[in-house]
Amino acid sequence: MKFHEVTGYSKLLSLLLFIALPFIGFYLGMAYQRAVGDPEDNMLVVKTPKEATSSAKTVVDSEKVSLKTNFKNGLLKYSGTVQLPTPCHKLKKDVIVAESFPEQVQISLEIVEPDPGRVCTQVITEKEFSGELEVSENASVSVSINGEKVK
Repeated sequence: MKFHEVTGYSKLLSLLLFIALPFIGFYLGMAYQRAVGDPEDNMLVVKTPKEATSSAKTVVDSEKVSLKTNFKNGLLKYSGTVQLPTPCHKLKKDVIVAESFPEQVQISLEIVEPDPGRVCTQVITEKEFSGELEVSENASVSVSINGEKVK
C-alpha cells in the first residue's frame, strides 16, 4: 500500500469524506426533524367571520396604552396592552365602577418599579391586561396610568 502517494482512490475517499458526507448528514438531519417535529408547527388556523371581530370597540389607543372593549350578554370584556420601560417593571391593575347611569368604569394601571439593585435590560416591553365586568351597554370606560388619565 502506498500511503504517501496521491492515488485515484485517495481522491475518491477525500471527496466522499469532505463533500458528500456533510450533505448526506444534513439531509438525514432534516428528514429526522420533519419526523419528530413539534406538533404546534402543524396547527390549523381558522379565521373568524367579520361580524364576530367587528364588535370590539377601541376605547384608548395612545403611544403607551391600547384598550379594546366588547359588550356581549351583559358582560363588558376588555383587553389591552401597556408599554413598560423594562421587562422587570410590573403592572398593577385596579378597576373601579361608579354606580351611576350609565356606569363609569375607571381602569387604573400602576407601573411598579423593580427592586433596587436589580439589573435589568432597558427594553420597552408590552404587558397585556384584561378582564370582564357586569355593566350596562352604555357604560363609559376610561384608563389612567400612575394617576394620569390617558386619552
